[in-house]
Amino acid sequence: MAERKVSRFERNMENFGTWVEKYVAPPLVKFGNQRHMAAIRTAYIRIIPFIIVGSVPLILTNLPIPSLANLFAPYADKLNVLYSMTFNFVGLWLAISLGAEMAKMYGLDQNIGSIVTVACSLIVVSPIDLSGNTLDCTGLSVKGMFSIIIVSVIAAEFMKFAHDKNLTIRMPKGVPANIATSFGALIPMSILATFFWAVRVIIGFDLTQFLNIIISPLLVLQDTWFGVLVCVLLLQLLWFVGIHGGSFTVWGVCYPLLITNIAENTAASILGQPLPHVFTEPFVYTWIMIGGVGSTLPLCLIWWKSKSATLREVAHLALPCGIFNINEPIIFGAPIAFNPIMFVPFMLSGIVGSMFAYFLTRASIITAAYVPTPWTTPLLINPYLSSGGDVRCVIAQVALLVILFIIYYPFAKIWEARMIEEEKA
Repeated sequence: MAERKVSRFERNMENFGTWVEKYVAPPLVKFGNQRHMAAIRTAYIRIIPFIIVGSVPLILTNLPIPSLANLFAPYADKLNVLYSMTFNFVGLWLAISLGAEMAKMYGLDQNIGSIVTVACSLIVVSPIDLSGNTLDCTGLSVKGMFSIIIVSVIAAEFMKFAHDKNLTIRMPKGVPANIATSFGALIPMSILATFFWAVRVIIGFDLTQFLNIIISPLLVLQDTWFGVLVCVLLLQLLWFVGIHGGSFTVWGVCYPLLITNIAENTAASILGQPLPHVFTEPFVYTWIMIGGVGSTLPLCLIWWKSKSATLREVAHLALPCGIFNINEPIIFGAPIAFNPIMFVPFMLSGIVGSMFAYFLTRASIITAAYVPTPWTTPLLINPYLSSGGDVRCVIAQVALLVILFIIYYPFAKIWEARMIEEEKA
């Protein structure tokens, strides 16, 4: 049988994919795999349960059904204590998690690593006021996360340096291991505590305030339509060339900003103030990742009864996973990755989904997300919960699904015809 003729469009897309894989992806992947970025990413994953637990009181106190809302209304203050002790201390949980992860990475004691990073972080972001015997906890929330990350990395690197250079107290062999480990950390811990105390208390340098001044323009930019678009395009471009962009690069950079935005929206909702941000973590799961990166759920429906045995089997396998926003089966099974025919709709899905939701939110047609939700929350449920029960968000997601179905359909049918041709061959 004659070899299939490759169109100019396919050749151009293949050349573009090769260029991205050769010149764009490697530096981004290298950055994402950098040891500190990897440790920070893992530390964030560990504190997700605290964020989810903290979101439950928000759901209960913002139920859209009046009878249920009235049922929980008398307990709102008590329920908000649970929110405050989880979400408002997310910086503290991050310090514990990151300290342990960095220590594990360097082969040091993880408990000591956590204790050191927490102690140093408290000195830097929440110095005690002895006149009133109070501790300002603002820095232990998302507002102090960037400071805590920097302090934790510095502390971990110095602990490794001290260990490598024998800047520790060596106990006799007969001393129990736990005691030897504790005293071994005494000298580096003392140096770190003294250093951060001098910087924060003696010199008066407020790292959190300094970082907020630097990061504020970035926070403003990433919450604009342009910032959202850049993040989405990079995320989907990396996935198209077979790289888990969310896991290794773009998501690692964006996540601290997204979690800061959702926390500020949550705080504003409790105070009855306007929600300040559009681009939050639930925004990504609700409008950009319907069924996974590229919003590939419509493809499962299009190919569910496909005449191509391969695509039909992939759709049957991918749909149950896609409901929970997991789409590796269809990304690599159809495949979409490195598939020039599917490049255009795959990229368009992110552009259309993000801009559709962004401008609807800015126009106050739908409510911005202010309740944190897990990334595996199924479609229709996610927009409902994250918006505090705004049915308009559910309707908007259904409308977006129809739009995405229309975008994907012609390209999906072209690829289906190609697959049928190959299967017959």
